[in-house]
Amino acid sequence: MGQLILCKSPRAKTPFYIESGKVNIYSLEELMYYVQSARFVDRDDFMKTEFVAWVGRELCMEELAVLLRGKLKGKLLDFFLPIEAANGYLTTVELQWLNVQLQKYDHMTGLEAKKLHADSYMHQEKYVQAIYAYRRLLNDPAVIEKQGHVTGDIWSNLGCAYARLQDFGEAVDCFSRGYMLNHRIETLQEAVAAACLSGDEDLLERLVTRFAVNAGQITQERVRMEQLLSQTMAASEQSSLPGGQLLKWIENYRSQCED
Repeated sequence: MGQLILCKSPRAKTPFYIESGKVNIYSLEELMYYVQSARFVDRDDFMKTEFVAWVGRELCMEELAVLLRGKLKGKLLDFFLPIEAANGYLTTVELQWLNVQLQKYDHMTGLEAKKLHADSYMHQEKYVQAIYAYRRLLNDPAVIEKQGHVTGDIWSNLGCAYARLQDFGEAVDCFSRGYMLNHRIETLQEAVAAACLSGDEDLLERLVTRFAVNAGQITQERVRMEQLLSQTMAASEQSSLPGGQLLKWIENYRSQCED
């Protein structure tokens, strides 16, 4: 059964659309539920005249709208405090936790906030949305200007999103780009793992040529991936899930190990 939210505040006839969350809300209680459960709160979703106007017009809370209008250029936490006071949906403990999170967002740079926003899609297993968010981030002037470990980590995260969608060719490319910028051995290991899972020996050979990956690194990564695939296959058999594609990966993977 789903959770029942008792709304004491007015319910809007026309909802407010939260762009980053891709959801409509009709009341302050729904808003607080969303803000509490979201892994990241984007100030651009709420700290704008459209949201303030919606509060005054649709919720008939003009006094609250006036308060919010005066805080549009301030901090995210200060903006939400009047909203919290206007309804009693969250408990005291929940409000304390939420305010700590909002305060953390206030101290983030714009780049950090955008990356956290993209990361939130990964946590929600919304990999297509994560890919779009990371791609937009990589085209951000602030990211282009840095071109260091931060950009490398974004490429690495993008590679993880592609890998979760089983697009291992794109994943290898992203991990490779990431490794050239962040120089983290973990990123290179992910590239090797994705190449092994792809069943494409050419991808692995290109990694060896490009980054001078030694035989020991490949062997170590193959052992790790063999263990992971075996565990996944065992779980698949226990839950009676179809394992046809997984069996193909394992067959390709083991044939590489025998070469």
